[in-house]
Amino acid sequence: MLLTKEDALIIGDWDADGAVSAAILSYMQNSRAYPSNKKLVVYVRPSGPRELRKVMNDYSGCPEFIAFLDIPYIQENFGIFEDIKKSCPNTQVIYVDHHFSTIDNVEVLRKFIDKFRLGKDKPTSMHLLDIAHEIKLQLPQRLELFAKALWYIELGRKPSDEIKETVRVVATISRALKLNREEKFWEKMVRWLSNPLPIPLGKSDLEILNKVEEEIKKRDEELEKAVEDLAISARRVGCFRFVDARKKWKRRGVSSLATRLARKFKAPVALLAKVKDGEILVIRTKNATAKKIADELYAIGMAVNTGGHRNISIVRLKSGYDLKKIEDVLVKYCRYI
Repeated sequence: MLLTKEDALIIGDWDADGAVSAAILSYMQNSRAYPSNKKLVVYVRPSGPRELRKVMNDYSGCPEFIAFLDIPYIQENFGIFEDIKKSCPNTQVIYVDHHFSTIDNVEVLRKFIDKFRLGKDKPTSMHLLDIAHEIKLQLPQRLELFAKALWYIELGRKPSDEIKETVRVVATISRALKLNREEKFWEKMVRWLSNPLPIPLGKSDLEILNKVEEEIKKRDEELEKAVEDLAISARRVGCFRFVDARKKWKRRGVSSLATRLARKFKAPVALLAKVKDGEILVIRTKNATAKKIADELYAIGMAVNTGGHRNISIVRLKSGYDLKKIEDVLVKYCRYI
């Protein structure tokens, strides 16, 4: 697709935070409030970090702006930002995110990004909500509620009674987006959220959500069974419960599995798992120590890259990694947990 100065491209992560973030920025732009006061045709698209190059290859030309929302930075994507500035020097590039990998590489990205809003203490959608408040733009109530609900979900906090039902709906939509990974459904959610009119979801969308709720129930049962099976083989590594799931769990949801194991053990967890392109170590702690461990594993050459949040880190391990060295690092950081 050829983009011109009459267009804008917003790319958000597949999950609810990415979709709500895209909806907030779409609404702000359609209101000609931020980032441009021009009337633009706004295109929205979902993407994860590893498919970002493929998504960008679907577009040519130079739009008014390109926004990357809730997409953790990985080194493989450096060339994307370099290419945009080289071929479209007048296109404004915006990056809003809360992932550590983006925050840690801010100096690498600075010369290619025109507007940053980064911070690990809140979801990406809340950063965009802050921007709306700063420019004194009133967002639709639905958007405000969804952004606040995500804040509860991301931080694992118990919601108040007045927002409890919204949190449940947002959690369902988030899992629907991640499980289905259907581009049209994601775009429809963004358009629905950014619409100022209180239009209910269509019948087909509600059917998708109902189907997903059934799928979630089934997945939850599978996760609980896996937790019970894996708990038997867990071993102590310092204060951690170390679980090797490489042969027993070969599907999506490794982070959810680590979280449930930590809940069962009431202790930090290190979960080793096999994924499509290698092996990962998911570290789950109750504080930001998970991030420190991931950083050290990268520093000593055990990791290709790291990602995640303050209390759950995903370490993509290098081929031929030394498990003993990894265990030594886990033990070393127990003093901080």
